[in-house]
Amino acid sequence: MIRSGLLVCVGALVVALAGCNHSTSTNAGSNTSASAPNGPAKPATTADENTWGNYLAAQGKLHGKDVGMRPYIYVIPGGDSVAANNRRQNETDSVVHSIGPILMPGGMLILGGPDPAQTTVFITGVSKQLKTDVLKGIVVMVVSDPSEQAADTAALKVSGATVRFVTM
Repeated sequence: MIRSGLLVCVGALVVALAGCNHSTSTNAGSNTSASAPNGPAKPATTADENTWGNYLAAQGKLHGKDVGMRPYIYVIPGGDSVAANNRRQNETDSVVHSIGPILMPGGMLILGGPDPAQTTVFITGVSKQLKTDVLKGIVVMVVSDPSEQAADTAALKVSGATVRFVTM
């Protein structure tokens, strides 16, 4: 009985490892701007949160192959509705008080959403609340418009994060 359980575990491990597709040549530790012509299609601005979450996850798989841990993905809602403002505040609290302090070096945080300007406002607000170097060794992938890259990178500089900017 124990032997068959061990064989099942080993078999599952082999299948899991066979499914990994890690690239050996990456740009870890540098600010990069990437645009994948064969990458996932950008969802419509009006697409639901699940669609945007799947899009950000696909970008993470494409541009985060060197990160060994599963990423934390934050879909930043656009608009000025009460629900959108509350959601952004809850996500800010999550990053500042939960994810930032417990995310280990080698981890990844993916941020993006339908409104690039709102994503930049979110990143700037979060960065003002983070302690210096709290995200050192952590890749923060920002999926946004190229016009927001300088502001996003500058805002995250104090956190010590490795910023990876991906053009949507």
